[in-house]
Amino acid sequence: MRMRKIPFMLYSMRFPLVFLVLASSFLIPVSHLVYAHTFSTSESAEFLSLTDQIRAETALVTINLENNNATLAQAHAEKASSLLDNNTLSEVRERNNRIANSLESGLEQLVGNVTSSLASTSLGQMPQDRIQSTNQAVMSLNDIMAEAVTARVESEQQNNVTTWAMVLADLVNVVLSDYGNATGSSFDLTDISNIAQANTTSSTSNMTTTTTIVDTAAYQSAQYLVNNTILQLFNDTLKPLTTSSNGTSSDNNNATTITQGGQDTSPAAGNMTSDIHQLEANLLQLKDDINGKATPNEVMMTAHLNIHPLLMQSYGLTLEQEEEEHDSDHGEEQ
Repeated sequence: MRMRKIPFMLYSMRFPLVFLVLASSFLIPVSHLVYAHTFSTSESAEFLSLTDQIRAETALVTINLENNNATLAQAHAEKASSLLDNNTLSEVRERNNRIANSLESGLEQLVGNVTSSLASTSLGQMPQDRIQSTNQAVMSLNDIMAEAVTARVESEQQNNVTTWAMVLADLVNVVLSDYGNATGSSFDLTDISNIAQANTTSSTSNMTTTTTIVDTAAYQSAQYLVNNTILQLFNDTLKPLTTSSNGTSSDNNNATTITQGGQDTSPAAGNMTSDIHQLEANLLQLKDDINGKATPNEVMMTAHLNIHPLLMQSYGLTLEQEEEEHDSDHGEEQ
């Protein structure tokens, strides 16, 4: 069965679509729209996204210490520690107790190191030995997280193109959340139904093309993810896996097969090649939006109207509400 494709929204179609979103906000119940780009995902994808987020935050710890800003370093260390909640630790502990304990103690040590560094910077330049010890702690954490991924995520999932597409979709939502916090947005950027509110806000702000940053730590998180984590994931993992899957299926005179809700969806080989190039261009546009401090409205449009629909079209990602409705329908049939 061929998958139902979601039309890709070209840049020139953005503003007509915004009009439709504005109109539909009065016609479609909000309870439906709030799920708009909350993707149905897997535990493997969630864990892979989580480890990428922690790596980003710990990298920012090092960057800020090297720039003699222990306050921002502390903010990122505390955020990295908070990302690893008790539920996730329990899941890791089920597979490997040593790794779980090392992750927990490593993050606690990092927070402690950075907190003690605040006293050092108050006296002047950050001591090099303090920076080196923190760098070593971050590298050790990265090694432990690599072990955690091996223990927690099956190798089949680590080589599954759809899993990595889910990771990318989740990280894009994290960027939206961080950028919303960075700009002090009064609405949730991850919710597509808020494009209507974002468009109204931007149209009444004297046509400002850049946005004031009110939370530097959150802005750094969004920047690091979009400049490093997401592009590295795309170039090193998602793109090669997509090309490989497409090439293998083409050799077998078959289109790439992606499993979606128990059904096979097969995007044409030529379309997949075009889609992967367009996805790359859209990710670079998101990078430019964040680096250029674009309005929340512009950032939401790039993510919700360009990146997310293409991930759904190319990799068969489903939305959380659709998955719930699918399960409900099957329950009624039984």
